[in-house]
Amino acid sequence: MGNFLDTPITDKETDVGEDLQGAGLSYGVSAMQGWRAQMEDDHLHKLGLPDAPDVSLFGVYDGHGGDFVAHYVARKFPEHLSRAGTLRGSDADFATTATKAFETALMSIDAELLQQPEVESGQDQSGSTSVMTLISPKHIVCANTGDSRAVLCRAGQAVPLSDDHKPYNPEEKARIEAAGGTVKFNRVNGDLAVSRALGDFVYKRCETVERKAQAVTAFPEVMVEARDSDKDEFVVLACDGIWDVMNSQQVVEKVRSLLVDGRPAERSSSASAASAQAEQQQRETATPPAEKRPWDLGAVCEELIDHCLHLGSRDNMSVLIVLMDQKLKPKPDPA
Repeated sequence: MGNFLDTPITDKETDVGEDLQGAGLSYGVSAMQGWRAQMEDDHLHKLGLPDAPDVSLFGVYDGHGGDFVAHYVARKFPEHLSRAGTLRGSDADFATTATKAFETALMSIDAELLQQPEVESGQDQSGSTSVMTLISPKHIVCANTGDSRAVLCRAGQAVPLSDDHKPYNPEEKARIEAAGGTVKFNRVNGDLAVSRALGDFVYKRCETVERKAQAVTAFPEVMVEARDSDKDEFVVLACDGIWDVMNSQQVVEKVRSLLVDGRPAERSSSASAASAQAEQQQRETATPPAEKRPWDLGAVCEELIDHCLHLGSRDNMSVLIVLMDQKLKPKPDPA
């Protein structure tokens, strides 16, 4: 959704953080508006939860039809998760508790969104995907609603932590039709390209089915992956602006090469038509090049985004990398 600009906005919002003593993790995150007329993404990173310092929460939210829902969820979700249950990474039933907490919290925040004045009045009709991970010392629990995606790199191989929720998937299509909707042009009612989302209440009005069975539902699909401390290297969470032009294995290999080999050389001129146009327009604006960020996890995220722009991605792009194997921590540029 949304109009496109004549020239992509390539400024990025980038951050890094680490808690090597408590959570044992570090992260980098970056977001770029790109060709879209509005930036509708948001993200969340919590190294160690208040009641569980060994459990961390990460999320990426890809808004559509506006940015209200994405921003609201990024800001408010930790409160809903805290109310949904007590999470302690050392508990034997952590994976089960985390799964239930994700389900409860996502449905709770969706109900709260419906009560917001902007939504009640009809002023805001936006929606947002949501992909989140809770990482404990022994498990990665991923809750996905929509087509943002999370993937684990295990010894260089991509391990899926989520499935994309597209309206044409058989199970998704069956739910949509049971709630009175249709799938046309691979979209819900010929319009929405995802079959699960927060917000989007125009698709949640069927009175004969429960809330989680609506044509578009906020109810997540949750995957649990036991951690392998000898092989697990990092997790990537990203919106579909990344996955539109790269598959999961390609992203894992690209990120791993950036971590192992360091900052790449300047990109060659053999660009796609879209990126070549972008580069030409950027040259014509004569804007002085920004100073390079020190080579850290945030810079790795920025490089992945630029690579996807080069490949022709036209969407907003947000990438969050959670590093578990600190031996792969980016090394500073040589002096």
